[in-house]
Amino acid sequence: MQITRVETVTRSVVETAEYYEGVLGLSVARRTTADGERAEVALGDTMLVLRQDDTAPGDQHYAFLIPANQVTAAHDWLAQRVALLSGEHEAQSSWNARSVYFHGPDRSVLEVIARRDLGNAADGPFGPRSLLGVSEVGIAVPDVVAVADRLGAEAGIRRYVHADDGSPTFTTVGDLHGMLVLVAPGRTWFPTENRVVAEPPITVTATGATPGTYDLAPGRRLVVR
Repeated sequence: MQITRVETVTRSVVETAEYYEGVLGLSVARRTTADGERAEVALGDTMLVLRQDDTAPGDQHYAFLIPANQVTAAHDWLAQRVALLSGEHEAQSSWNARSVYFHGPDRSVLEVIARRDLGNAADGPFGPRSLLGVSEVGIAVPDVVAVADRLGAEAGIRRYVHADDGSPTFTTVGDLHGMLVLVAPGRTWFPTENRVVAEPPITVTATGATPGTYDLAPGRRLVVR
């Protein structure tokens, strides 16, 4: 599953745009639409769209894919720009991945992840172009097991085959190219103890599964094209 677009809300379009452009060096367009102000962040193969909503709960989670051989370079590059939430973190062995977590705008928990099984090593220094796209999107759902089962049956998007957690409050669906992290409201986002999973509206657009619109929870949906 390839995540091509993520649309959600932020309490401050101005601060969010400044973060993605000024801190991470990404291309950001600010627009005024019928729905109000929004920021469009070009992040590799994904467009991240954040709409102004003064009541947005914040505390969201995204993981950005990076080349498989550049997690140390990513750590050092990020450490010069943002407050890190972790050092280089090795996921459980079945994932064959390594991550760095860091503070994002609007109390979001951001992550860069190097998935070795993709074999997407790259030469040269790490920089904004090394952020290849959105690899994971955290989404709060009231019944993690039921939503995961339904996505498998209706969309052909199954639990990530390496993720054998068996938790009723957390699971991942998708594949190496793109995943939804389904979580129960009220959990905290790893590796923090105070970033609590909330329920902002969010629409994820993707390819690579059965086309359709899948309602995950009120205001949260997956659109497969």
